[in-house]
Amino acid sequence: MKSGIKNIFGYFVGILLFLVVIPGLMYAVSVKLVVPINSFLINIVGLGLMLVGSVFMIWSNIDMIKIGRGCPTDGFNIALGERTKKLITVGPYKYTRNPMLFGTVMFYFGLALVLGSLSALIVPVLFVSYMLWHIKKYEEPRLYKDFKDEYIEYKKRTPLLFPKFKK
Repeated sequence: MKSGIKNIFGYFVGILLFLVVIPGLMYAVSVKLVVPINSFLINIVGLGLMLVGSVFMIWSNIDMIKIGRGCPTDGFNIALGERTKKLITVGPYKYTRNPMLFGTVMFYFGLALVLGSLSALIVPVLFVSYMLWHIKKYEEPRLYKDFKDEYIEYKKRTPLLFPKFKK
């Protein structure tokens, strides 16, 4: 029961940060620093990116719960939810080692297009820069510690962020 509450807390923090705070910052920046890029086609592309991003975010979270039996919320090597017990290499994890981050990046870039402001891209660019540093500093060493050679082999065949779709 304790781990269930911890996972709920982890998801609450993640949803609050990634789907409320950061998009709110993007909106605030887009309103204050307007560099307009508005057109019907831009909005369609933006909505498409948001859809792709949402699919990757949801799919990877479902697999993390069902296959990895854990929660993705981890910051500065502090687990806000239960860490995965099994290395996930299928589903969206077959294409990228970080499908949640990939999905979030696509969602944020799509949102910036829908907001119609190039300046809204400041937030996701800073976010991605920080997350790539965080992955290298905390997440990858933890995954190696937890899964050893299995993680090394997975890392060799799967790109860090942008998916590589095989035939």
